[in-house]
Amino acid sequence: MIGVGILFKPIKTKRVYEQIVEQIKELMRQGDLKPGDKLMSERELSDKLGVSRTSVREALSALDFLGILESRQGEGTFISDVSEQVLIEPLALFMMMDREASLELLEVRKMLEADAAELAAFRAEEDDIEKIAKALSLMEEDLKQKSLGEENDAMFHYGIAEATKNTMLMKMMNLISDLLVQNMRTSRQYLYNKQGNAEKLYQQHFNIYQAIKEGNPKRAKLEMFDHLDFVEKELTSFQKD
Repeated sequence: MIGVGILFKPIKTKRVYEQIVEQIKELMRQGDLKPGDKLMSERELSDKLGVSRTSVREALSALDFLGILESRQGEGTFISDVSEQVLIEPLALFMMMDREASLELLEVRKMLEADAAELAAFRAEEDDIEKIAKALSLMEEDLKQKSLGEENDAMFHYGIAEATKNTMLMKMMNLISDLLVQNMRTSRQYLYNKQGNAEKLYQQHFNIYQAIKEGNPKRAKLEMFDHLDFVEKELTSFQKD
């Protein structure tokens, strides 16, 4: 008989906030909700959907992080002008709302990127150093302008991957590039709530750059590990609070 002996896993139902998010995104895809439209209040959505206001709040928070919604002080919540890609990107939403998954990604990055920094310090050529320096310069501008700067952060880390001259590593970084940007954006949303963290993050990136530029593999590996470990600990502490 077909299927005998195959180990099936239980079907997990989607969380309520995910179902709310999907409904709103589907209404946008169909054109029933357009950029500039005002969304119902939390209470109205809760009554309309027959769910708790907590679930509605989680869904609105997720959509806000993704840039799909825009909150205007004293006016309400409005639909933003977003690309189709944002509407069909479920993985970014999962990573953003599932805190355990975000921390697990940081664990993977510590294992992968610490060794990448070490290898980059061995193999980086002048043009690699320049690319990393450019990303760092843009991050400094983001710091001055009080911008999250997640894209330049990702550019910095990808520059290090390129400097390893390892094609497989670069392909892996390409595969998860969108996920990394979203993860960095979400992490920085939390980290920047604590005074001084933005400056600390920039200094950590500068230290990584210096170690690679000086051709110091041991220090480059340590600086990268310490940077990602700092992010992980700060996020864990924030979640506990």
